[in-house]
Amino acid sequence: MIAGARYGHTNLIAKDWRALSRFYQDLFGCVPVPPVRDFKGPDLERGTGLSGAQLRGEHLRLPGHGPDGPTLEIFNALGKQPTWVCVTDPEGNILELQSRPK
Repeated sequence: MIAGARYGHTNLIAKDWRALSRFYQDLFGCVPVPPVRDFKGPDLERGTGLSGAQLRGEHLRLPGHGPDGPTLEIFNALGKQPTWVCVTDPEGNILELQSRPK
């Protein structure tokens, strides 16, 4: 076990982010954390390595952990869909691992 590790969030890429968000709200009592997100532009393109990348969706607060608890982040990826995960190395540096469609 990693001492001091804290779960922050899970990202889901959905076909219909609004419907999937309602599902998690109805099933688990997740609560939206405004605002609705609409990410696009050079920073996202550089971060994903995909020209024209765009993500729309929202964060949902998971129940039972209070106002600073982890979130479920549900997005609809427009165009090519990146797949990535962030991890830390032994010195605490954040690494983002990606798989991009060809």
